[in-house]
Amino acid sequence: MKKINILRILFIIVLAGITILALIKPQHVETNLLRAFFSNGVKDELLVNLSGKYSANINVLLESVNPDALEKSKENFLNKIDKNCFEIQSADFARTLEFYKKYKNNLLSYKDYKTMNSGDFETITQQAVDNLYNPFGFSLLPEEEDPFLLFTDYITSLGSGGIMNSVNGKFYEIINLKVEKELALSPSVMNKEVKKLIDLQKSQSNELVNIYLTGAPIHSYYASARSMTETNIICIISALFVSGLILWYFRSLKILLPILASLALGMGMGYLTTSLLFSSIHVLTFVFSTTLIGICVDYSFHYLMECNIKKVFKSLTVSMLSTVCALLILMLSGIELLKQMAVFTSAGLITVYFIVILFYQFLPPQTSRHKFNLKFTRIKKAILIFIALIIATGLFRIKFNDDIRTMYKPSKQMLAAEKLYKEVTSTNANTSFVIVQGKNLQDILEREEIVGEKLHENNISYYALSKFLPSIKQQKANMTLRSKLYDEELAVFNEILTLQDLWNIKHFPNTYFSEEAFTKIPQLNEFLLDKNHSMIVLYDAENVQFLNDIENIHYINLPVEISNGIRQVRITCLKILLPIFILLYVLLGFIFSFKNAGKIILPSVIASLFAICFIGIFQPVNLFHILAIFLITGFGLDYAIFRFNGSKNSNDAVLISCITTVFSFLMLAFTSFKLISSLGFVLALGLLSSYILSILLISKD
Repeated sequence: MKKINILRILFIIVLAGITILALIKPQHVETNLLRAFFSNGVKDELLVNLSGKYSANINVLLESVNPDALEKSKENFLNKIDKNCFEIQSADFARTLEFYKKYKNNLLSYKDYKTMNSGDFETITQQAVDNLYNPFGFSLLPEEEDPFLLFTDYITSLGSGGIMNSVNGKFYEIINLKVEKELALSPSVMNKEVKKLIDLQKSQSNELVNIYLTGAPIHSYYASARSMTETNIICIISALFVSGLILWYFRSLKILLPILASLALGMGMGYLTTSLLFSSIHVLTFVFSTTLIGICVDYSFHYLMECNIKKVFKSLTVSMLSTVCALLILMLSGIELLKQMAVFTSAGLITVYFIVILFYQFLPPQTSRHKFNLKFTRIKKAILIFIALIIATGLFRIKFNDDIRTMYKPSKQMLAAEKLYKEVTSTNANTSFVIVQGKNLQDILEREEIVGEKLHENNISYYALSKFLPSIKQQKANMTLRSKLYDEELAVFNEILTLQDLWNIKHFPNTYFSEEAFTKIPQLNEFLLDKNHSMIVLYDAENVQFLNDIENIHYINLPVEISNGIRQVRITCLKILLPIFILLYVLLGFIFSFKNAGKIILPSVIASLFAICFIGIFQPVNLFHILAIFLITGFGLDYAIFRFNGSKNSNDAVLISCITTVFSFLMLAFTSFKLISSLGFVLALGLLSSYILSILLISKD
């Protein structure tokens, strides 16, 4: 008795120590889905940062047939936005224009630069003269400042610059918002602020003006709000079902208290241990680690059926060791999410195990009203044939889908808003990115200009920082060409320009602009990923092999790169499965003999294969289906170990544990969030088949 008291004291000390250490360390929950799978190497970090540039952006699209009502609604909307939560990114066209006017002699459009650089100054002059006599021609500067319209050509080459759009007889205004960084780090707080923005949208929309919201934070709010409602309903139904089952079987609800206590401590210790070992915990880690609920119920029921630790000690210990070993192999995967899953679930599982063997002895003996005695002897062959047919059919039909976008299906309302936004902004083209690396800002700009030259040669449209902020080297070249143009062609305008005008045009100051542009035009910061990397946005770039010859750049097609990354994670998971089964076989072989180890592990192997093949017959298999195999293996081993080594009472414990776990996961299968629903269904199917196979394939001698 003294030994067990010492163990209890040590266990409490360890729990307290981990808790104190974890609470001292700041906690952060990572919500960026990509960071769950992309956490190794420079390119992974660039991909995540690039994605993050858009994940905090909200687009407000105002629509009306009345331009005046549209402008008034835009002003009202801007006045009511919480500036502490959302930064207005929309360009101030007038302010931008005034800034560029200061450096008008530094700027040339690509077309004008190429024409003048080839020595063809006459074409520039002819275009200016034609515009002068064109009744529809316009200039952003007076003739005495820009007779060749070089500044006007440059500004118009940048795009509309915030001018009101007109599509299909309706007028549109766009407000671009960015969620403040601190707010973006707290999903729950961000959702509250996004809800306020959605409420503002609804209150400001009327019969004259329609307002639409698009962007990742809006999708995130609707998805999480819908999932939260569904999850709460499911939790209530599951809790009522479990409580009803316990009340029916034990004639008392008192045992719920120790089960809930062990669950809370297990989840808490999993969270705290993961907090100590990782700089942040990914939100998906919590999703997968909810399987601890089933383990807690499983271990608790096994003890409560016997109320004798000696009878269940070996089965509980072997079950815990086998599951922990299967999980800890994930630490070798090199994938952040899998490592966190392994630590979180293992720590929680070990905690629940020690709570059961050290403290459940204080619970009074439990009596049951009912006994189960499920047998499938008569239909054994039929079940095995059915499973074999499903596996055989599935292996031939199985296909994989690694597109992470299939995990979320937006509402029709959101799809319509996104489609309208792309139509108004003419961004229906497929976008990809070139990441440019440089020693400093000027190095980045010069490298961008090299890339830009190649893109122009291949007729690929693009947006880049260097379009809005030429390098100093390019500004000097622009000034040199302007001087040559003025020397050769300025005399054409002698009749409309005074001598003072001519002198002022030819003797412009040699001043350059660089970093100050970011303070005058804050939107330029959106092109920078960090101080050494910028991004160039490409449109409909189908063949970019020519970029391979340029140093210090990375071409990234986000959908392709993400799908390839998910595919690599899936392949890694599949490769890990065989070592896991071998390790478990060896471990169980030393404990039960290698012949019996095969019997114990076989139900989990067949159940995992059956579940994946069943899914594969009807739909493509995704990464989360594969991840479910690890969980099916852990639970399935519990069922098989207790079936092989447990007492008669353990049969009831396994059945109740299976019923409660399968029911809970089956409820998740009905959620609208496909990631959760796909995980829930395959787990429910795999665990049910694992339980049935443990009865069919393991007989107690």
